[in-house]
Amino acid sequence: MTATIRKEYKFEAAHQLDHHKGKCRHLHGHSYKVELFVNGTICEEPSASDEGMVVDFGEMNEAWRPIFDLLDHSFLNDVLPVRTTAENIAAWICTRLWEMGGFIISRVRVWETAKAYAEVGVDDIPPGFPWKTLQELDRNDPV
Repeated sequence: MTATIRKEYKFEAAHQLDHHKGKCRHLHGHSYKVELFVNGTICEEPSASDEGMVVDFGEMNEAWRPIFDLLDHSFLNDVLPVRTTAENIAAWICTRLWEMGGFIISRVRVWETAKAYAEVGVDDIPPGFPWKTLQELDRNDPV
C-alpha cells in the first residue's frame, strides 16, 4: 500500500526581487511556511522500526535541519543562488532534499503569506538542475 505524508516547517527571512514591478522590489520579510510531501510504500515488514510508515517524521526533521539553518533569519538574496521567488525557493528545497536521499520527496509547498503559496513537484524540475548544493553554500560567503 502507498501513502502520502506531509510535514510542516517554518522559517523567517528577508528578500527583495530586483527589477520587479510590484512591492516585492523593496526589501521585506516573510514568515515562510514550508510543507514537505513524501509519497511512498508503507513498510509492512513485521517488527521493523518503521513498520506502518512511509518514512519516520524524525528523518524528515533531520533532512530539514541544514536547510532551516541556512534559510532562517537570513537575507535570501545572499544565501540562495536563485531569484528568491516562492517558486524558486520551493524548487531549490525540493532539489536539495532529493539530493540528500534517505527518503523520496515528492513535492514542496512554500507559503509566503497565509493566502499565497507556490508548489513544485520533483517531476517539475528539469534533470541536471544547476543550483548549488547545501555544501557549496555558506551563509558567511554570499554567492
